[in-house]
Order: sequence, then structure tokens, then C-alpha cells
Amino acid sequence: MRDILNLQALKRSKVKKHNTIYEKAHRIMQKGWETVELSEKEILEIANRFPQLNVQVLIGGDILVKSKKDTWLIRDEIRFFTLYHKGLLLEKGRTKEKYHVQDVFYDIEFIFASIISHDDYSLGIRSRNTDDIQQLVNESR
Repeated sequence: MRDILNLQALKRSKVKKHNTIYEKAHRIMQKGWETVELSEKEILEIANRFPQLNVQVLIGGDILVKSKKDTWLIRDEIRFFTLYHKGLLLEKGRTKEKYHVQDVFYDIEFIFASIISHDDYSLGIRSRNTDDIQQLVNESR
């Protein structure tokens, strides 16, 4: 299912990361980019090239990704993909799980490679820059 990210909320947010995501999404939209609508089979074929990830396509087309360390949700917003990260939130003395916007992308392969890179960094294995992540994508092909 194609969804719409609330870009205006990101634009007005006082969180610098939200403003950065808004600017990136805005640049992608200005270039006229549109994501290719992928079937479940196509998504799983791409995901199989990244064996470190457990990928499921949910009803409605959202993509649930479980990595070594975290859980992620990918939504197709027509112009770009939005990556959501599942985090823990302390609310009224209870711990709740909640998704928050991590970043926007226009390439699903790059999202999968970025998730692997994020895990490696979080686990203290390796830090990667954009070129290193692109190399992961190229190696997966």
C-alpha cells in the first residue's frame, strides 16, 4: 500500500533530524522521482540477496525487516520509501514499542544495505559511509 508521510510535521518539528529528513524528501520530490511498485515476489527476491535480514511483506504492502539487532518497517510513499525504526518508549511508567521515522530513500536495495550497516555499527563491528553501503549493494547483485 502506498502511504503518505506527514512532511509538514517533519518540517515544523524542532528536532534537527526531522528537518534533515524533510529536506531530503523534498529534494527527492523536486527531482520527480517515483518508486517502482514492487510485487511481494520482487521484494523477497531482493531481500534474499541480504541473508542477514529476515524480511516479510505485510498486508497492504508494508515491509517488515528484522535484523540482528532491530526491527524496521519500510513504507512506499510513491515518491520515496520511508524507513521506520522500532524503538522503546517509556510512557506513564510503562515501556512501549513504537516506530519512529529513521530516514527516506529511493532505492530498496540501499535500505537493506543501510540496515545491515546500522547493525554492524550498533554492535561495534564496523562503521560505514555512503560509498561503503553502495559497495554492499553492488556486492549483493
